[in-house]
Amino acid sequence: MVSNSSRTEGGAPLLTIDAARAAIVATARPIEGCEQTPLSEARGRLLARALTSPRPLPVFDHSAMDGYALHLQDGRDTYRLIGRVAAGHMPPRALNPGEAMRIFTGAPIPPGTDAVVMQENVAPLDGDRIQLRASLRSGDNIRHAGEDVALDEQLVPAGTILDARHVGLAAAVGLSHLDVLRRLRIALVSTGDELVSSGGQLRPGQIFDSNRPMLAAALERPSVSIEDFGVLPDDRTLIRAFFADAANRFDLIVTTGGASVGDEDHIAGSLIEAGGRIHMAKVAIRPGKPFTYGEIGGAAVSILPGNPFAALVAGLLFVRPQLERSLGLPVAPFAPLPAAAGFAGPRARERTEFVPARIIGRTATGMPIIDRLGRGGSARLKPLIGADGLAVLAPGEAPVAMGEAIGFLPFGAAFAL
Repeated sequence: MVSNSSRTEGGAPLLTIDAARAAIVATARPIEGCEQTPLSEARGRLLARALTSPRPLPVFDHSAMDGYALHLQDGRDTYRLIGRVAAGHMPPRALNPGEAMRIFTGAPIPPGTDAVVMQENVAPLDGDRIQLRASLRSGDNIRHAGEDVALDEQLVPAGTILDARHVGLAAAVGLSHLDVLRRLRIALVSTGDELVSSGGQLRPGQIFDSNRPMLAAALERPSVSIEDFGVLPDDRTLIRAFFADAANRFDLIVTTGGASVGDEDHIAGSLIEAGGRIHMAKVAIRPGKPFTYGEIGGAAVSILPGNPFAALVAGLLFVRPQLERSLGLPVAPFAPLPAAAGFAGPRARERTEFVPARIIGRTATGMPIIDRLGRGGSARLKPLIGADGLAVLAPGEAPVAMGEAIGFLPFGAAFAL
């Protein structure tokens, strides 16, 4: 099982995952402000105000099927047919006792109608008369105005992530636009002289930046607006200028690289020089232990490790809950699913370890059996391609045993919001 107990490494205390998440999330502020969006662009946005219905549904009494509208009379089974009404048209007149009108699904009910009989239960007679072939009660096959939705009824509470169901209901009550929370503004940048954006020209000693595109894909959703600032060189002046510019234009600033304390790690110092505050969080995880976070202006700042797998793990563990907090959503707890190890091998002594893993079977009780992929390492991305998620291995002295209870974070849940 996964432990959140406090650990030390080299005599220095390491934060538990839960403690680190709580501290980091506290720097994120719920955003304010709303805007209108057309229904065609509403999916995935957060409803800013409770949606109430400006009209009842159905709007008018109408037929639930093709058949005949009848003004019932006790003991009568034959009725005089006096006309027809189709969907989208009004009845030619009201029904009198003993009269019927041909009616189609969705058509308005003629005044004087007691019930609608389905066409299969009617036999035509000579001339303009029809005969019932089944018993009928008052109200049968009539959809009454307001029976689905009442006027001014609250349909969807504020804070709901809108999907096709909400869009359909809003359209049904005649709304073309919805009031939604403004998008969360995220600034995304990578740092390092060794990095080149994909598609650029590599010089000796340089590599392509995978972190920025990967994190943008992980954080992207309709309720978020991401601005990509590309790659900044290891230049304190340029990094400081970036922070100063982004401080009051964004809600969340996410950087990768320079999270440690090496001579070329300028992020923390640049943030402080630009007027921000910094917090170092050594978290009891592998990869991703050196995680730095802070604030500047109106923005929370997350400084992720430069190694790609470490950046992804730290992003899922720490940036995602910041995003949830800023959007006013419940922050999902760190709660790996129970799984059984389909492998044996070494484990980290002091840190919870995250490794790419795939499901290879199920136990008798339906628990997934998972196998780790690749040789590990914070810079390796290829094992993720064949993985179904991340195995979560608690720290300890003994190696992981075959069949041991471990944790599992499926990718579908990890990347969804």
